[in-house]
Parts: sequence; structure tokens; C-alpha cells
Amino acid sequence: MGVRSTAPDSGLVAVLMEDGGPGMLAVPVGARDGLLLSAPDWSRGPSWAPFLSACVEAFGSTVLHVVLDVDADGGMCAAAVLDADTPALSTAVPCTPSDGLVLAGALSVPILATSALLRLRGIDLGEEALQRRLRQWRRALDDVVPEDASSL
Repeated sequence: MGVRSTAPDSGLVAVLMEDGGPGMLAVPVGARDGLLLSAPDWSRGPSWAPFLSACVEAFGSTVLHVVLDVDADGGMCAAAVLDADTPALSTAVPCTPSDGLVLAGALSVPILATSALLRLRGIDLGEEALQRRLRQWRRALDDVVPEDASSL
């Protein structure tokens, strides 16, 4: 995961890369969450994440993972999934996508994306048309950047 600025008036996005795959997803985040997500050391993470985790554990559960999804209007949404005795009874607690990312990072739990989200918002870096475009950009950059640029 990395945090990048979009246009100056559009804010920040957390860029998620598919584990072992070509997919990429950009999740809008606020400045506070962007700073937390880009911090190299989570020991100074948000104070609410350990508190939330302790509350969940006090009720005999744990946070299993965070799921990113889309709602009926195509907007991005998220949920923290808590364990249960059987997977069918797992509880999904709605949260904002950025809070879900911060929680997953603070608790070191996986982030999952639904197929609906990937279909509507994902970018497949393995897609042939995108690969062609990336090769064209790479060639254009090679023409601009001198070969001995490493000596600069």
C-alpha cells in the first residue's frame, strides 16, 4: 500500500496492489488517515484501533479482516469482519474505507476487495491494453531521460 496525492483539490488516495497479482485499487483517504497509512512505523498508530480491538476481544471476538466493497449506488464502502463460531455467522461491522484501511494496518489483518468493487473501480495492470500503454510511456520516458542519468 502506498499513499499518493491526486490533483491538489481532490485529496489523497491509498493505492492498494493485489497480493501476487496485477490488480490495483485506489481508495480515497483524508489527510489524517493518509499520514497514518504512509507512516513507516505503526507503533505510533491511531489510539482508537487498539481500543476497538480490546473492546471486540472483551466480547470474545477478533477482527478477521477488512472488506472493501461498493454500495447500491456504486460508492465505495467497507466493513470490519469479526469472527464467529461458524464463518456463516461472522459479523460485518460497517466503517468508512479509510478507517478500514487504518484498522487493517494497525491490527495487521488482511484487506479484501469484492469482485464488484474490482469490476467497478479496479485497474488490472495485467490487462493487455494497459500493458501496451505502459510500454509506450516507458519508451517515451527512455527518449527523454539520458542513459547515463545515473551519474547525475
